[in-house]
Amino acid sequence: MNILYSDTEKRYKSCPAEELLQDDFFISSRIHPTEMTEAFWHRLLKNGDVDMESYRLACHFIESVQVRSEVICEEEKEALWKKIELHNQQFREKRRKRHTLFYFLTATSVAAFVVFAFLFFQDRTVGGDPLGGIENVKAPDTEAEHIQLVLTENETIPVEGEEAEIAYGDSGIKINRQATELKKAAAKNEIAYNQLIVPKGKRSRLTLADSTRMWVNACTRVVYPVAFDKKRREIYVDGEVYLDVAHRDHCPFVVKTKTFSAEVLGTSFNLTAYENDREQNLVLVSGNVRIHTGDRKDVLLAPNEMFTSVDGATQVQTVHAEDYISWKSGIYQYESETLKGILKRLSRYYGQEIVCDPRAAGLKCSGKLDLKDELSTVLEGIALTAPIRYKNDYETHIITNK
Repeated sequence: MNILYSDTEKRYKSCPAEELLQDDFFISSRIHPTEMTEAFWHRLLKNGDVDMESYRLACHFIESVQVRSEVICEEEKEALWKKIELHNQQFREKRRKRHTLFYFLTATSVAAFVVFAFLFFQDRTVGGDPLGGIENVKAPDTEAEHIQLVLTENETIPVEGEEAEIAYGDSGIKINRQATELKKAAAKNEIAYNQLIVPKGKRSRLTLADSTRMWVNACTRVVYPVAFDKKRREIYVDGEVYLDVAHRDHCPFVVKTKTFSAEVLGTSFNLTAYENDREQNLVLVSGNVRIHTGDRKDVLLAPNEMFTSVDGATQVQTVHAEDYISWKSGIYQYESETLKGILKRLSRYYGQEIVCDPRAAGLKCSGKLDLKDELSTVLEGIALTAPIRYKNDYETHIITNK
């Protein structure tokens, strides 16, 4: 296979993004990735045989339009490839004749054509939505008091109680072991999304159609398709979840957030990504995760590593992963965490207001809390170990500095 690719590898040396977007092999390998093509590009990047920035920029163009090629008919695909080949030929002829600014403008125009062509086909194939993408599914307008399961036709099923167990199967959905009919997409090519909304003071367990299990914490919204694509599984998360992803060869599982996306095959990890929080993080428990941030080099995580993004600045550090997933078992462990951060998590978990004196908010605390206790009991326990005072004023819990 190295012999087969030897000439191909040479032509990507110092290849700009505009030129990559005109290359048949590059476009095909990004739309229909295989282990062979992924290994090919990984080798070129590792050896410096392709410019990292150019490669990432070209990939970003392809991924941003989120083409679902399996719903494009053969005639459309053939026409698209012919147009790309024609522009490739024109581009090569012009490059031989001149090496001026006109070269750059021509290459940029051709790249724009390719992106426009993909957007054109996407608009025709993905429900006519020019935005497309799971991250653009609109959240419900009203704030939920109970756990809500929002189905395809905007039908909402409220689920009472502090915890819910929801599981998707071949024939329908089970909500707390009660069977509910599974809503199908109206058209063959329509992508049907459901949403799980978990408000303050509530939690849920969700089993997706591919047997991936998810623990969903309070104040969290999860968007996911009723049926996964055969080549890519994708969900969107605003909040905190722990995932145990079912392994599927050649079918990556992608979790999107407001600031980054994580791609895995079979892995368990904890994700905290509230849209309104400056800091978002992912802690890997087992397996491996590749994180895409859009404008930076991909980050590969090993177990017991945490990726953190704060206002666009990212870092990776070694942690004890069990501390970050204990919440799903009703235990909250923390080490050198600010009191402000601890109280914010407790307020979400219990669904109750906690007011903290700014002078106490920056205190660093370490400990372990039993979330099965009443909130007042938990706060009294913190007050015994930290230099703070706690009092309950009607329905508001107040923390002050000693």
